[in-house]
Parts: sequence; structure tokens; C-alpha cells
Amino acid sequence: MSSGESATPLEELLPSTETSLTAEVFVHSLAPVGSKRQQDALVERLSGLADEGVVDGVDLLVWGDSICTGSVLANVGSGERIVSTIGEFYALAAKRGISISPFFRITKVTSSFADESFRRIVPPCRCLALYAEQKLVAVFPCVVDGVAYTPEDAISVLERTRSASVSSRAMADESS
Repeated sequence: MSSGESATPLEELLPSTETSLTAEVFVHSLAPVGSKRQQDALVERLSGLADEGVVDGVDLLVWGDSICTGSVLANVGSGERIVSTIGEFYALAAKRGISISPFFRITKVTSSFADESFRRIVPPCRCLALYAEQKLVAVFPCVVDGVAYTPEDAISVLERTRSASVSSRAMADESS
């Protein structure tokens, strides 16, 4: 960005280019109908950024198409991790003044057959969390100032702002 340009709201969500980042991708399944191509493209782009040194690593977590928060399964292993991570997403959104609610629908399910009801979170089919020094710094999709930003939007900003920064640092290191 030149000195006369101001950062976009999306660019302001991301830490400075000197901060190392890791990425975590969350998906409904490894091959859902209708979004496998987008999942693959998302992970390929992030892997490319990892190969370039723009991000330090990429991880993947399958969280299913809904999470029943009152289930005993939400208190152990990956179930506990998923519920805790979504809680971190909401805490970050509140702290940063952004919204993730449109993408993480919370519903109550009632079954007349089993005479029971439960609360569930329906997460987006693709989600990207960015961490700096193992601390959550950004989550996508999100809404900032009324504009929705996707994981792909975040990757575009990383490609544009950080790839150039990594390249210039590498050239400086080689000239030393």
C-alpha cells in the first residue's frame, strides 16, 4: 500500500506484515456436495502461502454441518475443541466490533418423535481462522461495517500484502 492509500476494513483486521501467522481451515466434511471445489481451492491457496513463507502453517479441522452444544460429545476431544473455538470466534468478534452471527446460526431443534429438544450451532461450510503466536487474530467469514468478507477475501489480502513483504525481506536477506 502506498503512503497515500488507506487500509480497507479487511486489511485492518489483519496484523502487521511483520507478524507471523498460522491458518486453520474448518469445513463441514472433506468432500461435501457443492463446496468441495471451493474447499480445495482455499486450502491450495493457503498451502501456496505457506510454501512462500507468508503463513507458517495450515491446519484443517472437520466440524460437521452442525454442533449440538448440549451433548456430552461437545465436552470431549475434538467436540470440546470445536465448541471452544467457536466461543473464541464470538469473543474475538465482540472485541473487534465485527459480526460472525450471520454465518454461525444458532437454532433450537425439537423432536416430537423423541420428545426432546436441543440447541445447535450451524457453522459455515468453510471458515478460516488466523492466529499470531497461537492467539486468534481474525476469523472469516465475518461482517465488518455491513460488508461480508469470506475466507477467500482474506487470502486475497494476504496474497497482495504479505507476499510482497516476504519477497522484499528475502531479497534484503540475500543481499546481506
